[in-house]
Amino acid sequence: MSIDFQTLHKVNEGKTKIIYENPEDASTVFMLFKDDITAGDGVKHDVIEGKAHVDWQTNRDIFEYLNRKGLPTHYVSSPEDRVSIVKKLDFKINLEVVTRRVAAGSILKWGKFTEGTRFDPLITQFHYKDDALHDPMLDETYIDYMIQAKGSTEYQEMREINAQVFEILEDAFAHFKIQLVDFKLEYGLIDGKVTLIDEITGGSFRLWPYAKEKPDLNQANVLAELDPKGRLDKDTYRMGGDLSTVKSKFDAIAALTAGFKDLP
Repeated sequence: MSIDFQTLHKVNEGKTKIIYENPEDASTVFMLFKDDITAGDGVKHDVIEGKAHVDWQTNRDIFEYLNRKGLPTHYVSSPEDRVSIVKKLDFKINLEVVTRRVAAGSILKWGKFTEGTRFDPLITQFHYKDDALHDPMLDETYIDYMIQAKGSTEYQEMREINAQVFEILEDAFAHFKIQLVDFKLEYGLIDGKVTLIDEITGGSFRLWPYAKEKPDLNQANVLAELDPKGRLDKDTYRMGGDLSTVKSKFDAIAALTAGFKDLP
């Protein structure tokens, strides 16, 4: 299959992907990955040759694994390099849904947690998706009110799906001695149902290798059991790593997720 995107209508273009119509199937669209990488709500921006390919591989492997597990996703197939076919949305929910197992990143500054604090149960937070406003977090008490008093069950469904996805991927990465620290996912409505959408790639999560052969990951703080300096995620870029090193980290993630096809 060879798709000539110059002949297709561009539906939308974001920082890392372009969405095109699918003239052969109005219920789906093409999602084309770009070599771009950004941080700081788009303030920092570079192009890494080959990043689109490894992001496409990672996204394909993760979504195919989640589909096998029965999760509600928009993913259909990946017919050619850098291209995925996904279901067309009825409505995009303009939120980033963040689930955390281990305290890292921004929560250390605003949440007053010590790096490495383990969250059990998982914690999930909703952020309004807006770069200009720096993706502000929604008040959890008010979200609970919306669910209970307003019948906004979509919030509860997103919480539950995020937790399910997290635990599935946490177990998958554990096969390769990697801890899934946290991730952010996005959702939309397809046929009226809350559905996991967008991409899951190296920019979606934090991954820290185990520091020991058999780490004790049931402690209140697991920092000594993990190796954050060996991180395999976009923090390398956020922290000023050179682009070749960033690319090597994304390559390593794709090599890991390639093994998901052999997992039960």
